[in-house]
Amino acid sequence: MEQGLNPERFRGFCYVNMVMRENSSKSGLYLFVSLLAVFLFVQQQTLASEIPQGTQLVHWVLPGESLHRIALQYLPLTEELTVEDLIEKIRRLSGIDGSLIRPNQRLLIPSVRKNPVTAKTVPKEIDFQGKGIYINRYSMACQKMRRLADEIVSHGGNTVILDGKDMSGRLSYSSRVNLANEIGAAHNPPMGDLSKLIHYLHYKGLHVGVRLVLFYDPLLAEKKSDLALRSSVTGEPWMENGRVAWVDPAQPYVQRYNLDIAEELAKMGVDEIQFDYIRFPTSENIQYGTSGSSNEIIPRHKIITGFLAKARKELTDYKVLISIDVFGILAWGQQEDIQLTGQKIGDLARHCDVVSPMIYPSHFYGPFQGMANPATHPFTLVFETCRRFSGFLGKSKVTLRPWIQAFRLGANAFDQEYVLEQLRALSESEAQGWLLWNAGNAYGVAWDALAQWKDNTKTAKEKTVGTGPLAGN
Repeated sequence: MEQGLNPERFRGFCYVNMVMRENSSKSGLYLFVSLLAVFLFVQQQTLASEIPQGTQLVHWVLPGESLHRIALQYLPLTEELTVEDLIEKIRRLSGIDGSLIRPNQRLLIPSVRKNPVTAKTVPKEIDFQGKGIYINRYSMACQKMRRLADEIVSHGGNTVILDGKDMSGRLSYSSRVNLANEIGAAHNPPMGDLSKLIHYLHYKGLHVGVRLVLFYDPLLAEKKSDLALRSSVTGEPWMENGRVAWVDPAQPYVQRYNLDIAEELAKMGVDEIQFDYIRFPTSENIQYGTSGSSNEIIPRHKIITGFLAKARKELTDYKVLISIDVFGILAWGQQEDIQLTGQKIGDLARHCDVVSPMIYPSHFYGPFQGMANPATHPFTLVFETCRRFSGFLGKSKVTLRPWIQAFRLGANAFDQEYVLEQLRALSESEAQGWLLWNAGNAYGVAWDALAQWKDNTKTAKEKTVGTGPLAGN
């Protein structure tokens, strides 16, 4: 087990059961038992599962070991959430400063469990109203994770969307998927124990979704160039902004890779799998590996929908919600947008639970729908986009849960009012819930907006006792 104690055997550890400290009248007996335990543990191998739960371990440092490596080994069997948390606890218990340790040094490892913490999916109905934030792979792995979880809960949220595989093509956790390890996608991940983090977030009462970036995968495209999309003009791997970044959605090997990751995440106890970049790049000059029996070109939307249908079928037994991120501009139903991206909303809706259009006002370019600068009209843009998406979804039971803008880029005056305008628009639309996007997880402005939104909602409810909750809350 890469991120924890080897489940087969480990040697060189002794333990001091915490119960021994509770009854000083038997100190002599306890001392004898402790010394005997030391001897037995040092002399023979012991199964990790045989360690009594609630036990404190003594670790004798081996040559070449670092404090970080030792903490990473023990993390799954302790109550600590991050490696930093465990390192700090080991330092305090062992009376050491800094991170320098030496061979044969004695370290105390706090409160070791009998078995690793594992999470279990908390199934939700399709109309679950998620209200949450995106958390990147770096925030997930440090103490900032706790702060973000506490903040979203205190501001009335109930959902976090974590990175599983991001736009670099790298996973945030240790994986057993062969291809991920072959190309280095799972090498040195920031998360020591993703399932433990999910368990912790469940304890906080949060719905846990994991974002999986699909076909924008620079790492896979570089390591396996035969899987990259190719230019229909040159026949070479297709370039975006000077780099090879896209893999071919039509390749069965590419689809299998992402489906294997999705299944692995479902087994870890996530509540929702969110597919991002479930599309082709917006370019006509692309050659992708697909043709029918008579060599006809299969439309891009059939390939994208076909992948989602496979995902739905393979993930059914895990009871996770399946959500997809789509371009906000698709609300206007332009055939060119559908043909290029392959995102045909009506078809996709038959194979998922949640559609999350990315409605970032600053990402719409003017003039657009009578707006010279759409970024300055957050209410209008969000409301109209939701209205149009509701029409596409028609009588389907799919939940419309948009991503809205919680970042400054492109907005002339980004403040709490900017976020509030988007929340107001959602509350007057048929959207159910919301997701706030900030790539760097700097949500200060959003917290201020949500605090005011929560206060206004409370006041409105008090004025309308007996009429039910307001839409959008």
